[in-house]
Amino acid sequence: MKRKYFFTMLAAVLLAVTGAKAQENARFKPANLVGIWQLCHYVSEIPDVPGMLRPSNTFKVLSDDGRIVNFTIIPGSDAIITGYGTYEQLTDNSYKESIEKNIHLPMLDHKDNVLEFEMGEDGVMYLKYFISKDLNGNELNTWFHETWKRVSMPDKFPEDIVR
Repeated sequence: MKRKYFFTMLAAVLLAVTGAKAQENARFKPANLVGIWQLCHYVSEIPDVPGMLRPSNTFKVLSDDGRIVNFTIIPGSDAIITGYGTYEQLTDNSYKESIEKNIHLPMLDHKDNVLEFEMGEDGVMYLKYFISKDLNGNELNTWFHETWKRVSMPDKFPEDIVR
């Protein structure tokens, strides 16, 4: 009887440990998405070479309270908000933007958009997202790829900035 009880308890413990390990492995690791990100493009003078990563005048702010704001600076003029909503990380390499309003991609208004991401070196994040239809309902079925670089604060204020 003791032997049967021992094996039953051993089996229960092994199942509990295996289940706990499976849950631990199933949990995703939160990425450090919070920050200000600047959209970048690869620029080259040679057609078949991606070239150098150059910053644009478009930014994405992912706040620690789950809000997202995209904005663009118009050189020599104002900055405009191009979209806003909320975001939530779903897996190790994806997050969902719940777009409230987007003037650049209005077909995303009041929709969820899942983005896949990969963190690269030097604070670079590669995003990929799918859009099935354009604003008029025409089939796009296209993956869009974007490269964003985290905006950082230097140790001191640069002397060559015109304000």
